[in-house]
Amino acid sequence: MYSNQYLKAYFTLRNIKQNDIAKLLDKSTSTIRRKNDDLGFTQKEILLIHNKYNIPIQAFFYDADNDDKDNSSFPKNS
Repeated sequence: MYSNQYLKAYFTLRNIKQNDIAKLLDKSTSTIRRKNDDLGFTQKEILLIHNKYNIPIQAFFYDADNDDKDNSSFPKNS
């Protein structure tokens, strides 16, 4: 099952607030909250967030079912 666990972690670690994302995407904060919780972002939104905050694309597609497996392929962000 896909989860926004890593995406939320990136937002937290980089001090990116939902309001920042809302302004970037020209959406309401409540819409961003829903997208962050379960609806997900569109391809265009993912690219905008990626380009603005340099968040790896893979963070948007974290698969919780692969927790048991080696996730060494997940890129380290320097």
